[in-house]
Amino acid sequence: MKTWGWAVIFYSFFISAAAGAEVWTVELKAVEGRVTYQHGLATTVGKQSSFAGQPRVRGGGPARELIFHSFLNKPVDGYFRLDYMAELAGENRARPPFQAAGKVRLRPGKPVLAVVAGGWKLILELKGKAEAKANGNGSPVLETGLRCGRAFYPANFAYLPDEQYSAALYGGEGDTVRRFMVGLLPNSSGVDGTFKLQYTLQLKEGAELLAENQGELILAPGAGKVTAAAGGGCVFSAKALR
Repeated sequence: MKTWGWAVIFYSFFISAAAGAEVWTVELKAVEGRVTYQHGLATTVGKQSSFAGQPRVRGGGPARELIFHSFLNKPVDGYFRLDYMAELAGENRARPPFQAAGKVRLRPGKPVLAVVAGGWKLILELKGKAEAKANGNGSPVLETGLRCGRAFYPANFAYLPDEQYSAALYGGEGDTVRRFMVGLLPNSSGVDGTFKLQYTLQLKEGAELLAENQGELILAPGAGKVTAAAGGGCVFSAKALR
C-alpha cells in the first residue's frame, strides 16, 4: 500500500509547471451552518495562485483568516482540473477548524461541492462562461466517514482517480482539543468497474488516541458502503457514487 505523511497531505502543495496565460477567477465558498466565508481568486492557467487574508463573511460568523492555493490546468474535454488547498484559521492558528486539499474538475459557471468535512462544506466555482462543449461528466463523489458511538465525522470529496485528498478538523472546548484527519487515494477502476481506495485516518481528543487506521477498501460506484474497523469501537466507511 502507498503511504504518505500527514505533513505532506496537509501542508504541502505540489504543482507542475505549465505554459499559458489565460486568466479566470476561482470562487471559493467555505460554509459552516448559516455562515459563509467567500473569496474570488484570480487564477492564470498553468500557474499557481495564492491568497492569505480575511475573506468576506456572510451570516454573522467570526472573522477568520483564509489560506487558499490553486493551480488551474488547461481544459480537457471542456473541463478544467483545479488543484486546491484551503484552510480557515481559528483563534489558534496551529489548530485550523477546517483544512482540505485535493483536485476537482470544473466547468465554467457551474459550482461544485468539492468537500464536505465535519460541519464544513467547500464549494468551488470557475466564474465565466464555458465556450467548448463538455465530454463526459464532472468529478464523481466519494463519501467516507468515521463513526465513533453517536459521533460521526464525514469526509466527502468530488474526486479524480489516482489523486490524493485530505481533510483536517480541529474542535473541542477549553483545553481539550479534538483533531480529526483523513487522507484518501482512490485508484483507477479495473475492467469490472471496481477500484481500490487507500486511506489513512486519525481521531484524537487531547492526548488520547480515539481511533487510528490505514488500509485499503475495494469500492464499486453505485454499490453500497464498505466498512473497516478503526479501533476504539470506531468504524470507517466508504462509498463511491456514480
